[in-house]
Amino acid sequence: MLLDELRHQSPEHVGTWGAIDAPMDKVVWTYLQAKPVFEEAIIFARADSLVTTRYWRKWPAVSCEKFEATTDRITALEDSLVEHHSGEFRGDRCKVHHYSRRNGAEYFFAYLPNWPEDFMIFTREGELQTLNLPTAFSILFVFTPQTGVLEMIASGGTDVQLCLRRRFYAAMTRTEVADLLPVRPAYELDHLLEPGFSFSGHDTSVVQRVDVRRMTLVPTVATPEVDGFSVRFRADVGYPKVVAQLDRTLASMDLDRSQVSIDEIQIRIQCFGDGRRQGRRLTFKVTPRTCELKSVEDEDLRVLGERSIRAWRIDRG
Repeated sequence: MLLDELRHQSPEHVGTWGAIDAPMDKVVWTYLQAKPVFEEAIIFARADSLVTTRYWRKWPAVSCEKFEATTDRITALEDSLVEHHSGEFRGDRCKVHHYSRRNGAEYFFAYLPNWPEDFMIFTREGELQTLNLPTAFSILFVFTPQTGVLEMIASGGTDVQLCLRRRFYAAMTRTEVADLLPVRPAYELDHLLEPGFSFSGHDTSVVQRVDVRRMTLVPTVATPEVDGFSVRFRADVGYPKVVAQLDRTLASMDLDRSQVSIDEIQIRIQCFGDGRRQGRRLTFKVTPRTCELKSVEDEDLRVLGERSIRAWRIDRG
């Protein structure tokens, strides 16, 4: 993420940055020498991390009028979001920050006051006053003008997000759009819990072993105490032992594999070495909505990962 933003904003620093060995030293150097790059990278990293949450939705492409990120249109979006949240004690202010990314996506971070959850303090005069502290963005719109596809991170159900979607298109493209259902999940994971599943079909001439390092499960039935849980595994634990441990954990909750769904899985592919050194590793997370492979810079490893998840029927695209 840092390198991507550095290439975009300060290409003259790329050579110096690349000569720094330790990852943490690169972070500190960027903060000291290219602070705007550092700050934007942090914002995008936070946004990308939320793509794996239940609040993310991707909507189908639609035909719309010309997109323009002008001051007037951004102000119109701010006013529309204030109107949307009227009656929720969110105040009468909204600030939208706009960023363009190299991949053609336009990011709109909406910040709204969250009065019910703000800290309250007493002044010297004994009056109760809101303590305004910096808060994270409330809503994120990611719009790709070339395709008309909108992605969104916002709390609330489908009806709430449908309303926010209409408001975004109306403000930023001057277009009234019909309601559409979100795009279906792109990746399938639950079959990994089926009896007899194994990680097979990948390139065994390159891949030495495949390990599940972490798995997050959520119940698909009503449970009084458990909303979900994660289990971490050692690298040398084979998948049959992973499933056996899951069975024991689920049994302690009066559940079985047919009553849960995989919300996230972290997989590590270990490649063969050359006899003198250990082979390369590829570690990535997959959720029903997204996969980290698209961010892997090493093309050989990325292609290996993409072919592997197709072989495992995770990506059936």
